[in-house]
Amino acid sequence: RPMGKWLLRGPLTDHEVDAFLAIARAVAREGGDTHEAVGFVIEAMLQSPRFIYRIERQRGDGDTRPADPYELASRLSYILWGGPPDRPLLAAADAGALRDRAQVAQQVRRMLDDPRAVDHSLSFISEWLNLGRLDYLRPHPAHFPKWDKQLADDMRVETRAFFKEIAWTQRRPLHELFNAQFTFATPALAKHYGLSPQGDGVTRYDLTGTPARGGLLTQGSVLTVGGDEASMVTRGLFVLHNVLRGTVDDPPPCVDTTPVPTKPGLSQRAIAEARLANPQCGGCHAQFEPFAFGLEKFDGLGGFHETDHHGNKLRDDGAIRLPGGLEPITYDSAAQLMDLLAASARVRETITWKATQWALGRPLTDEDADAVGRIHKAAQAGGGTYEATMTAIVTSELVLMTRTETNP
Repeated sequence: RPMGKWLLRGPLTDHEVDAFLAIARAVAREGGDTHEAVGFVIEAMLQSPRFIYRIERQRGDGDTRPADPYELASRLSYILWGGPPDRPLLAAADAGALRDRAQVAQQVRRMLDDPRAVDHSLSFISEWLNLGRLDYLRPHPAHFPKWDKQLADDMRVETRAFFKEIAWTQRRPLHELFNAQFTFATPALAKHYGLSPQGDGVTRYDLTGTPARGGLLTQGSVLTVGGDEASMVTRGLFVLHNVLRGTVDDPPPCVDTTPVPTKPGLSQRAIAEARLANPQCGGCHAQFEPFAFGLEKFDGLGGFHETDHHGNKLRDDGAIRLPGGLEPITYDSAAQLMDLLAASARVRETITWKATQWALGRPLTDEDADAVGRIHKAAQAGGGTYEATMTAIVTSELVLMTRTETNP
């Protein structure tokens, strides 16, 4: 029973005890020893659906109920650590302490002080920004002859180290991910960015003297979403969907969505402005492409230039209309755009939505909106940090309660 409780993250039923004991008895009948019997029982436990899946009791009546203490222990540990409950958390479930919100909050504080919380939080930034995309990045060698896979790895390291510094070392509000004036880079990545390389490994760089670069959207890991041509469509959609939680209709099936290449006298900004001026395209494209105007000076791999390879002069000014906003807001530089986003209530709400979706491991629906609103209010009251956000999530009804599906 103790072994099964540890491996299966909760007490065994009498039926499960009998089933596992039957394996041991079968080994004994065949002349096996205790070591073999225990080995086969462990193998069976590790193949059990209760080990492979996080199974919760479903009554099938459609009611909402408090999560079982052992279910809640698993929810907390997988959300905060990405792994099974430890012995203190299971002991709290044994004692019924997880039925009390104050006791849950105490466990959450303990768990957030554990290095496992730091390690697991990096999967949030990786999934939110789809950093796995860098594994498949293959820029055209004629356009980017100095590209190699190591540079992609360095970009991922930069973003993860930057997030860790904001979220854990400095414990700053998460919206500062968009305009903090520092980054982390290897010598190769620093050279790629036009910075003077320092040290041999990953080093912190102060960007206060480099105002155009600073924050997630100016890092190569994100800028590469635009492809070789640094498409304003792709970059703008990324900001709309992932930073502002906005939506826009898909283009009609008859529309050719192949990126338009630049040429002498035609920059990506000019291509985008032509689309915005087109009555058939402008209505939708005006909702997202202006978010990328401030990023035009960054090429497809995040290098910074005042002109493109055709000699076209590049700009980083523009005007944006945030989802739900009535009036456009102008900006004169990439740095001003980053400050606008960091100050936006919509961006802060999006961070909470993205964190909640990641924590729950499922898309959020309209039915979750009120609960997420309360989570966001609590997170902001706590300073908008990663710890405040995760505490608000795991002490909310979305985690503490279970809504069961009705039987067909």
